[in-house]
Amino acid sequence: MNQEKLQKWIIPITRFVNMKGVIALKDGMLAILPLTVVGSIFLIIGQLPFENLNSTIASVFGAEWTEPFMQVYAGTFAIMGLVSCFSIGYSYAKNSQVEPLPSGVLSLSAFFITLKSSYVPDVGEPISDAISKVWFGGQGIIGAIIIGLSVGAIYSYFIQRRFIIKMPKQVPAVIAKQFEAMVPAFVIFLLAMLIYIISKALTNGGTFIELIYNVIQTPLQGLTSSLPGAIGIAFFISLLWWFGVHGQSVVNGIVTALLLSNLDANKALLASGELSVSNGAHIVTQQFLDSFLILSGSGITFGIVIAMLLSAKSQQYKALGKVALLPTIFNVNEPIVFGLPIVMNPVMFIPFVLVPVLSAIIVYLAIAVGFMAPFSGIILPWSTPAIISGFMVGGWQGALIQIIILSLSTAVYFPFFKIQDNIAYRNEIAQTADVMNGTNS
Repeated sequence: MNQEKLQKWIIPITRFVNMKGVIALKDGMLAILPLTVVGSIFLIIGQLPFENLNSTIASVFGAEWTEPFMQVYAGTFAIMGLVSCFSIGYSYAKNSQVEPLPSGVLSLSAFFITLKSSYVPDVGEPISDAISKVWFGGQGIIGAIIIGLSVGAIYSYFIQRRFIIKMPKQVPAVIAKQFEAMVPAFVIFLLAMLIYIISKALTNGGTFIELIYNVIQTPLQGLTSSLPGAIGIAFFISLLWWFGVHGQSVVNGIVTALLLSNLDANKALLASGELSVSNGAHIVTQQFLDSFLILSGSGITFGIVIAMLLSAKSQQYKALGKVALLPTIFNVNEPIVFGLPIVMNPVMFIPFVLVPVLSAIIVYLAIAVGFMAPFSGIILPWSTPAIISGFMVGGWQGALIQIIILSLSTAVYFPFFKIQDNIAYRNEIAQTADVMNGTNS
């Protein structure tokens, strides 16, 4: 009966995770990872938080020494909306088993169609044939996602049902495929134009991307940056993993765009010298998730490994602890998740969910009360070891908080692991006794 109840939960979760849109969103957002990780390094160099060092470098290389570094930022982090629009449209078509490149190109074109081709500066007259770059980055990313998913779905629908211009067999395949995209392209461009007209009418001269930003993205950013939002992210990563679904991958695919937008807003506050929670800085960013909520792996299972190494009685867990130690240092805990196992294990459900939730609360409060500054700098690979990652994204305060989280993990997991270990130990004794009895007989 319990298995039947679990299946009722697993089936809808699996269906959701395997939806084309969810897969396209997850895969498409991965495309901006090199831009954000490497681009943030150049941004940090261009905005060093040490006034004396800045002055020294400026005296040697001139006052404009930061300009090349900020140019790299403008071509990486500041265009993640554009790149995600293309990559999501591309990924949707690829997962639909149709030629993906036209879908990505059409997504990008539709994105530009929905924007105004004039720019109104803070001071002065409107500039024609110019588009504000602010919508290319974090502020336009939700609109870009919607366009990428929509274009990918429309394009794939037309191609799969052969609503296309068919060319003679003598025409090279490369050229024929481009003609196949013309019918869906016409429909997509027509819809984009209608959306532009409607959005302009609804917003008194605004655009679809601006409408999405004000109505959807801003509230969602506020939600993700709240304490309930942080707790929800931590909870669902662990919950999905417990059901055997890659929780980190699924949740990342959904919230990464918002967390990067939060970070982008923090970077703007840093550049203006106003980075603080009281000035509207976001607490929950990509660093919050990567460097604190999945420390030692999803579920923050560091404590299990320590318990195995120090107190395991069963031979199974003694061996598993030794095998899992090195991967755990680099935040890889599949040996624990599937080897203990944690998946579908009722004994480990409570600590596996509780530790990340408590960690989210600790980190959130540390930033909210001013102990640690809001994140605004480098995005590290999620595999960066603990203490190192904490120091690099949050200074000594970040490293200290990670130590506290790892200690918490050990304290919470220990009693639950002892229950699991005793079960395994008794089973080993019983198996040994059965073998001995069989030998004697």
